[in-house]
Amino acid sequence: MTGMAVSPATRRLCDTTFSYDEAVSALSLLDLYAGPERERVHQAAVQLSGGRLDRLRKWLDEAKRNPETVLWFGESPSGVSADTHAFGVEFINAYLDKHPDTPAESGSE
Repeated sequence: MTGMAVSPATRRLCDTTFSYDEAVSALSLLDLYAGPERERVHQAAVQLSGGRLDRLRKWLDEAKRNPETVLWFGESPSGVSADTHAFGVEFINAYLDKHPDTPAESGSE
């Protein structure tokens, strides 16, 4: 299935976030990131993807560059209102949908 084992919690998250046919692909994509805070990054990226494999790939690519960005967007940061945080996530995902070759963090290299 995947090259590295993911936790049961991450597997369940993939199963509930992606369709049955795409869950296996999502688990395979998680192999793209094996860096620091792997489990947290995996879960944040899955949540941020909204069940879309293309978004999952982009968030994992960003995690390779800067895992803190993915964790900030994927978890509830302190010092930011829930509404502001939700707007940021929606904004970045909408931007990524319109610009398929753009990294998740800022829209430019």
